[in-house]
Amino acid sequence: MTGRLDGKIAVVTGAGGGLGAAMCVRFAEEGAAVVCQDLDAAAADRTVAAITDAGGRASAWACDVADSAAIDALFDAATERHGLVNVLVNCAGVDRTPGDGSREGNTGADTQVAEMTDAGWQRMLDIHLNGAFFCTRAFTKRLIDAEQGGSMIAISSIAGLAGWGPVHYATAKAGLLGLVRSVARFCGPRGIRANAICPGVIDTAMTASVAPQMIAGLKMITPLGRVGEPADIAAAAVYLASDESSFVTGETISPNGGLVIG
Repeated sequence: MTGRLDGKIAVVTGAGGGLGAAMCVRFAEEGAAVVCQDLDAAAADRTVAAITDAGGRASAWACDVADSAAIDALFDAATERHGLVNVLVNCAGVDRTPGDGSREGNTGADTQVAEMTDAGWQRMLDIHLNGAFFCTRAFTKRLIDAEQGGSMIAISSIAGLAGWGPVHYATAKAGLLGLVRSVARFCGPRGIRANAICPGVIDTAMTASVAPQMIAGLKMITPLGRVGEPADIAAAAVYLASDESSFVTGETISPNGGLVIG
């Protein structure tokens, strides 16, 4: 029995976090060689260790996704070590930035727009949008030069669909959907697909900072009655990375338990 991702070479950004690590491990289990990128070198190394200890193939790369030169170096190194990268997951992200107006007891629903600094706004866009674009540019350029197809996956959020969460976060996540749709349209003739995953409330370190009473309230209004697990997102990512989704591009999958429908 072969793996669903046999022959795939994947770069996953934000690979040290809960979602990124889950996708990296699952990709490797399905036969892919995985390059695990993260700003935190130790976090990337932990994900690599989890893969290699289980007999998978992986390497780590530490850099800031907002540094375009570092991203080009990442793709050059990945190609040299593993081969042409044909799967990209733009997962790197944060929900808070210095100077964004967030503070203890303020979830961002009232005064955060008024208190957001230029730097707080820009850093969020630099990570989510500039970082995703720099990676996507490096990814598509090498595929086009090699006349090969591939799959780009962007990890957006229900915040990008429904405007929930801090304003800079929701804006950045919505921007990723525009990137996906544009790349799907322009790169489709080259055999390059682009799709988005918009997770709902998932049990990760990011949601651990949310007040328990708020999580309880979200569970109550979620038809499936629970928060998601990183494995729920990894399963969707495997499908979009695999040849099973060869006729799927420009689309959004939202594993959110029914919290956001439509």
